[in-house]
Amino acid sequence: MSKRMLVLGLVFCLLLIPSVTSLAQDDILLYGGNQDIDNIDPATGENYSINAALRSLYDALYIYRGSEIEPHLVESHEVNDDASVWTFKLKENAVFHDGSPVNAAAVVYSFNRALEISGPPTWRWATIADENTAQAIDEFTVQFTLTQPYAPFIGTLAQLFIVNPAVVEANLGDDMGQTYLKENAAGSGPFTQGRWEIGNIYEFIAVPDYWAGWTGDDHLDGFFWIIQRDASTQLNSLLAGETHIADSVAANDKEKVIGSDQFSWEEHSGYFTNTLKMNNTGEYTSDINLRKAIAHAMNYDAMVEAQDVKITVLPGPTPANFAGYVADLDYPTYDLDKAREYLAQTPWPNGGITIDYVYVTELPREEIPGLILLEGLAEIGIEMNMIPMLWPDMVASCGSPDTGPDIINIYTLPAFIDPDAHLYNQYHSEQWGSFNSCSFYHNDRVNELLDTARVTGDAEARAGMYTEAQRIIAADQPSVWMYTEDSSTSLNTCVKGYVYSPAYPLTVLFQDLWMEDC
Repeated sequence: MSKRMLVLGLVFCLLLIPSVTSLAQDDILLYGGNQDIDNIDPATGENYSINAALRSLYDALYIYRGSEIEPHLVESHEVNDDASVWTFKLKENAVFHDGSPVNAAAVVYSFNRALEISGPPTWRWATIADENTAQAIDEFTVQFTLTQPYAPFIGTLAQLFIVNPAVVEANLGDDMGQTYLKENAAGSGPFTQGRWEIGNIYEFIAVPDYWAGWTGDDHLDGFFWIIQRDASTQLNSLLAGETHIADSVAANDKEKVIGSDQFSWEEHSGYFTNTLKMNNTGEYTSDINLRKAIAHAMNYDAMVEAQDVKITVLPGPTPANFAGYVADLDYPTYDLDKAREYLAQTPWPNGGITIDYVYVTELPREEIPGLILLEGLAEIGIEMNMIPMLWPDMVASCGSPDTGPDIINIYTLPAFIDPDAHLYNQYHSEQWGSFNSCSFYHNDRVNELLDTARVTGDAEARAGMYTEAQRIIAADQPSVWMYTEDSSTSLNTCVKGYVYSPAYPLTVLFQDLWMEDC
C-alpha cells in the first residue's frame, strides 16, 4: 500500500468517528462508558452496560431505585404461604413503543422465551420454573406457579424485561428472534433506539409520553452512550465539558474532578466483585494443587496499592459485606513458599509450563492484576501469557470448557441481595456457558446444596447450606478471589437526579436524570 493510500485510509476512518461536541444538544446527556452494549436481547444479554441499556429500552416487573426494589409494571401482588405461587396484578396503562398493551400475555411470552433460550440471565429461574410456570389469569393478571418454593423470587423480576410479542414474532428467524433482538429493541421503556454503532456510539431517544412518567423535576430528551475505553480519555472529555458523566475515571484523578465546583465525584462501596476464574477442566488448571499454587502466588497487598480505584481484598468467595458471608474460611494469601509446596504436588513440580491470562483490552484494572500475578508465577517457574481481548470475545470464550482460557479476569455483580444471587450462577455446574461460570467448576455436593437452598423457606437452614457450600468451594479453589471494587462515577453538577444503587454501581438510572444549565 502506498503512503498516500494509507493516509487517505486513516482520514476516512477518522471521518467515521463522531466528534463528541457535535452530539451536544440541550437536555441530551453525553455519557462516557468504557464497555460496549453489544447485545440488548433480554433473554441473552447481561452485564453492566447491557443492563443499563435494557433498563432504558424495556420495562421489568420491578426496578431498583437506590437500595430498594420497587414495583414497576406491577400494581400489586399476592404470594401463598410457602412462596411457590406468586400472583401479580399489572398496571393497565403500560404500553409498548408501538402502542400495544404490556399485558399478562406479553409477560408470559417473555418469561417462556427466556426459559427456552436459556441464556445467561435465566440462571435466576433455573430449577424453580418450567414452561407451565407463567400463566395469564386475565388480561392484566399473571401468575407464576413455581416448581419449587422460592422466597427471593421478587428480586429476580427486576431482570424480567418484557418484550413485545408481535415484534419478536415478526422477526423470529430460526433462533426465536435472537439475531434481531441482539441489536433491535422491542420494548416499552422510557427510551427508544437511535444511532446504534457497536464499538462506537449508542443513542437513546426519550419517549415523550412514556407511560410510567418521570420521577424527577424534568427528564432527559435522550442520551448518547459514547465508548471511551481509556480512563484518561473519559477524564479529559468530562473536564472539557464534552461529556456529562464518566463511569471509569481513575481514582488517582479524583482531585482533578472535585477541584472544581462544576463536577462531583460519587464513590460508594458495594458488591462489584473481581475474580480470576481458572478453567477447572483445563490442561493445567484442572489440577487443584496448581490452582492453589496460583492463588498463593498473587500479591494481594501489591494489588491494593497498584489499582487506580479503592478495592477491598476478598476473604473467600463472598464479599464480607454481602449476605451469606462466612467469616472463618481458610482462603489463600500471598505466600510464595506455600505456592511452591502446592506446585510440588502437581505433575509440574518445578514449573516449566505456560498458562494464559485473558483480560479486557485497554482496561488497566484487569491488566494490573495480571502483571502482578505474572511476576509471582515467574518466581515459582511458571510463565504466563497476557492476552488482551474485547469483552464480547471474552464472553464467547466462556461458552465452552474447550475455549475457556486458563485464567480469565471477570467482574460479577449479584442481581439481588441473597446468597443465591451471588453463588448459583458462578458455582453451579448447570450454569456453564455464562461468563459468570467461566471457571467451569463442578462439585456434586455444591450443586445439591445450592439447589436445595434456593427452594428452602427456613432462613436458618438456608444459611447453613450456603455456609457448607462455601467451605467446599474454598477448599476446591476454583478461582482466585480478588476484590470488591468501590464504584466511582464522575458527573457534571448540571446533571440532576443521580442516586447510587448497589444493584448497578457502575452506571446510572437514566430515566431518573435531568439537566439544568448544562
